[in-house]
Amino acid sequence: MKKNLLRMVAAALMFCYAALFLSGCGGNSKERERLNREAEDMVYAAYLNKDYTRIIELVDSFKPLGGFSEGKACYWLGYAYDRMMQKRMAELYWKTGIAAVENSTNEEDLRVYAGIANRLTGLLTTWTEYEGALKMAVPATERLKSLGCDTTSEYTNMLIYIGCCQSRLGLSDDKTDNSLEEAYSTHLDFIKRHPYATSYRDAIIGVTNISYNYLEMGDYEKACPWLERMSQLIEGYEKQDDARPDYAEKQWARYNIYLARALEGLGHKDEAAEAYREFCQSKFFQTAEGKLLASDYLRLAGRWQDAANNFESMDELLKEYGTRYSLEMIQKMHLRKYEVNLKAGRIDTALAVSMSITERLDSAITLSRSAEAREEAAVHQKELEMTAENERYIRQRHIGLLIGMAAIVVLLIIYIIVRHRVGARLRKAHSDLKTAYNQLEETTTAKERMESELRIARDIQMSMVPSVFPSVEGIDMYASMTPAKEVGGDLYTFLRKDDMLYFCIGDVSGKGVPASLFMAIATRGFRTLAMMGKTPAKIATRLNAELSESNEMGMFVTMFICMYDLKQGRLEYCNAGHNPPIIGNAEGQYTFLNVKETNAPIGLWPDLEYVGEEMNLPIGSMMLLYTDGLNEAENGQQEQYGENRIIQLMTSHASQSARDIIEALKADTELFREGAEQNDDLTMLAFSVTNS
Repeated sequence: MKKNLLRMVAAALMFCYAALFLSGCGGNSKERERLNREAEDMVYAAYLNKDYTRIIELVDSFKPLGGFSEGKACYWLGYAYDRMMQKRMAELYWKTGIAAVENSTNEEDLRVYAGIANRLTGLLTTWTEYEGALKMAVPATERLKSLGCDTTSEYTNMLIYIGCCQSRLGLSDDKTDNSLEEAYSTHLDFIKRHPYATSYRDAIIGVTNISYNYLEMGDYEKACPWLERMSQLIEGYEKQDDARPDYAEKQWARYNIYLARALEGLGHKDEAAEAYREFCQSKFFQTAEGKLLASDYLRLAGRWQDAANNFESMDELLKEYGTRYSLEMIQKMHLRKYEVNLKAGRIDTALAVSMSITERLDSAITLSRSAEAREEAAVHQKELEMTAENERYIRQRHIGLLIGMAAIVVLLIIYIIVRHRVGARLRKAHSDLKTAYNQLEETTTAKERMESELRIARDIQMSMVPSVFPSVEGIDMYASMTPAKEVGGDLYTFLRKDDMLYFCIGDVSGKGVPASLFMAIATRGFRTLAMMGKTPAKIATRLNAELSESNEMGMFVTMFICMYDLKQGRLEYCNAGHNPPIIGNAEGQYTFLNVKETNAPIGLWPDLEYVGEEMNLPIGSMMLLYTDGLNEAENGQQEQYGENRIIQLMTSHASQSARDIIEALKADTELFREGAEQNDDLTMLAFSVTNS
C-alpha cells in the first residue's frame, strides 16, 4: 500500500513538473533567443579584445539567466583559463563541458562538443601529455565522422594532433601519415568549397604545426614536403581579397626560418643560410618569438656568435613580456643562452648565466610549487562553487514545483517527508564521497606535482650533459649517463681548448635534487677552468676551493680529470678520490691504471693542493672512466658486478669502438641485474687513440 502511494505521488509530481516546465519555456522562447544572441555578442567582443577576465565575468552572469547552455558556458570558461595559463582550471571546465554534451545529437551541442574536444586535445598536446591527447581526440573524431561532422576545422585540427602525438610516441608511421594526409585533404576540400582567407589561414596553421613537430623531432626529410605545402598555402592566402598583408609577412618569415632549419639539418648549408637571410629581412625577426625561432637554426648551424647576439636582448624581452624566472624559462631560454655564449667563446657571459641559473634554480622550483598550489586551490574552490551552484539550481526548481502544486497540499507534504528522508541519506553519502574524493585528490595532486618538478629538473640536468662528442682525427670518444632516480649526481663532460682535449667524470655524494645541483655547479666550474687552459691539478684545486666554501651540507664529489695533448699524445690527469680508470693497449690487454696520487674528494676541506700525474698514450690505447654504479651494480641476490667482469668484457670487445664498448657494458649490467632495480647512477666515458 505504501509503495503504491509513493508511486502515485511520484507520477503526480512528474506530471505537474512537466506542465510547469513546458508552460514556462514556451512563452519565453523569443526572449531566450534574444538573451542568447546578446550573451554571444558580448563574449565574442571580449574574445576579440583578448579580455579573458571579462569573458569569465560575462559567462558567470549570463549562465544563471539561461544565456548559455552548460556546454557553451564550459567552452568559454575553459578557453579563458587556458589563455591565462591556468591548465587545471581549463581542463576542469572542458571535461565538464564534454560530459554535458557528449550524448547529444543537437546541432548546437555537436558544435560545442567539437570545439571543446579540439581545445582539450590541444591543451594536452602542448603539455606533452600525448597519451591523454590521443584518448581524447581518437574517439572524438570517430564520433564526429559517424555523425557526418568531419568537414569542420576542429575535426581537421584533431587529426593533426593525432598524427603529431603518434609520431612523438613512436607509433606506426603509416598511422601518422594517414592522419596527417587526411587532415591536409580535408583542408583542401574546405578551401575549394569556401575559398576565403580564413580557410587558407586554418590550413596554414595546421601545416605549420605539422612542420614544427617534425623539426622538433629532427626528422628534416619529412619536414620538407610539409614546408613546401606551407609555401603553397601562403601564396594562395595572399591572392584572397580579405587577406591581411601583415599575417602573410609573418607566415613567410616563419616559413623561411623553418626551411633554414630543415636544410641545415639535411646538410644543405648554403641554401639554409640564404633562407635565414630572407628571414632576417622580416619584421617578425625583431620580435621575441622570432629571436627564439632564429636561435634554433643558429644553434643547429653552429653559428654561435650570431646566436649569442640574438640572446643579448633576452632579459629585456622577458621583462617586456612579464615572464617570470621559472623552470620552463630556465629550460627554454637561459640554458640556451648559456650554451650559445659558451660555444661563442664569451666565457664571462656564459659564466654569469650559469651562476644565475645556479642561484635561481631553487627559487624557480619554489615558484613552480607555489603557482601550482595556487592553481590547485582555485580548482578546488571552483569545484565547490560548481557543486553549490548545482544545489542552488535544484532548490530553485523545487521551489517552483511547490508553488505549482499548491492545490495538492496533502501530496506535497507526503512528498516533502519522503524527499527529506531520501535527501538526508543522499547528503550523508555525498559528504562521505566528498571526503574520500578530497583525500584521494590531495594525494594524487601532490604526486603529480612532484613527478612534474622532477621531470623538468631531469630535463634541465640532462641538457647540461653533452651528447655530441668531439670529431677529432685519431680520437674516438663516447660517454653515457643513466641516473638511478629522476635526477642524479653523476657527471661527465669534455671541452677542446686549442690542441688540448679536456674530459672528466665524477660522482657526487648523495642522490636526488641536491646532488644534481652540486653536479651542475661542478660541471660548469670544470668547463670554465678548462677554457682558461688550467691543468687538471689546478682545476681540482680551484674547484675544491669554490665547492668547500659555505658547504654546510658536507657534500663532495669524486672526480677523475684529464687533459690530452692532441699533438704530443701526452695525457695529464688528476684523480680526486675517484675509481682508477681501466687502461688498455693495442694488443687488447686491459688493467687498472696505477694511480699514485689519489688526492681527496673535492669539496670537503679547503686549502688543499691537488697533485697531478702524466703519461704517454700511444696509438691503440683505450681508457675507460666510470663511476661505482658500474662495478657495484647488484642483482637480486645482492651480488656485485665486480671489477674483474669489466676487464673480461672489455678484453672480449677490444677491437670495437668506444660507443660499442659502453653499450656492451650497459647491456651486460642490465643482464646481470636480472630485473633488480638500479641501485646507483651509472656513468661511463671511453677514450681511445686510433690510427685514423
